[in-house]
Amino acid sequence: MKITLGKSRLKKRLILGKKRGVLFLWISLSAPPLDQLTAQTRATAGEEITKQTTEPSSIATQYVSETGGLALQELLQVMQARNKELEAVRTQLGQADARLAQARLRPNPTFDIEHSDDVPFANEGERRNSSSFSQPFELGGKRARRIQVAQAFAELTRAQVAEVERQLTIRVRTLFGQAVAAAAQLEELEQIGRLNQQMTHIMETRLKAGDASRLDHRLLQVTTNQFEAQRLQAENQLSGLLLQIKTLVGFSPEDPLVLRKNLLPEDVGISQQTAVEMALKIRPDLRAAKEREAMAESGIELAKAEAFPNISASVRYTPEKNIIEGLLKPEERIVDRDKLLSFGISIPLPLFNRQQGNIAEAVSLRARAHSERMSLEQAVRRDVLLAYQRFQAARRSLEVFTENVLPESRESFQIVQLAHRLGELRLLDVINQERLFLEAQMSYVAAQRDYFIALTDLEGAIGKDIAPLGP
Repeated sequence: MKITLGKSRLKKRLILGKKRGVLFLWISLSAPPLDQLTAQTRATAGEEITKQTTEPSSIATQYVSETGGLALQELLQVMQARNKELEAVRTQLGQADARLAQARLRPNPTFDIEHSDDVPFANEGERRNSSSFSQPFELGGKRARRIQVAQAFAELTRAQVAEVERQLTIRVRTLFGQAVAAAAQLEELEQIGRLNQQMTHIMETRLKAGDASRLDHRLLQVTTNQFEAQRLQAENQLSGLLLQIKTLVGFSPEDPLVLRKNLLPEDVGISQQTAVEMALKIRPDLRAAKEREAMAESGIELAKAEAFPNISASVRYTPEKNIIEGLLKPEERIVDRDKLLSFGISIPLPLFNRQQGNIAEAVSLRARAHSERMSLEQAVRRDVLLAYQRFQAARRSLEVFTENVLPESRESFQIVQLAHRLGELRLLDVINQERLFLEAQMSYVAAQRDYFIALTDLEGAIGKDIAPLGP
């Protein structure tokens, strides 16, 4: 649409707009040309303008606020303390510690007691009692290898818990950005809706006075209904996002929750190569893959150590009472009492079972863990590179909207408002420009959302906050 106004007339009208201030630029959208209004129409317009100053606050402020509510970092702290999924995963830390404590324990000794007599047979009074104590000793470094496996398992568990925390953090940050964007969109739609309501009342007054056509009135009604449908969709989307955030942070659906907006950082301040190197060092899932490989390596050493037999040292004390027949007189009985102390060592012979199968299985597990780690490293590099590219694209897109699109759209909208107020353009032209201006604002909100989500994806791909948000 091309707007042609005389140079002197346009300058005069722009000066008039500056004198009346920013409030005029918004209200003039709903005001008809002054020279075409009757007294009654002007009075109605004045009443409608007065109503705008007493409009209730936006519904979006019930969900997102500039000053109150929970900021993103506070929300993440609540999630760390109250999320049930994270709480369940953290119980594995206790299991890992218990497994490590068990691995440090040594074999238990054995105490045996034995009694034998001849009561069921000759019943001559012979008897023997014995008590023995034996202690197994692990050879081949089994205990040290077992502790290494348990320590690797404990580190693996901690890395897995950190990975769950990373995934939950990404989900909360993404939903937070979507909720803030939905609230901004809802606020814009509510503002346009209020302007359309005022325009509708003025249009009805002008229609009665013969200053407007029914076509303009119907077009205005269609536009108003479209914006109202978009507003309802945005409100439903916002409430749904808040419900998902409550579930993730551990709130019940009935608990009140207001989000506080954060200032977006301008840039992350690191290069693409630095981001890849950081991810390869600190990503929890990659750290878990490395610990899994280390545990498999320790498993091989443990299986080899199991091939060494354990020896058992024992000591036995045996008091005996034996009845001996006399050599010359068989009826004569000689009682022989003895006390014996025995020592012994038990050594299994590994002739057949030398843990061949367990060693082969451990080697296979190490090869699998190594391949999985290498594959994950490639995936991490890919994720970081893609996330970095998306972030830079989102940052440039946001700069274009901030520096070019929004100022030009706002200036065009102001010119059309002035032209309509001075009777140069029809209401249909104002509606079209209003739609363009709204689309530009909505696109800007979407660009902010995409920038925030791209930053979240980049930090999630790296595994660390690299650009703290403002308060």
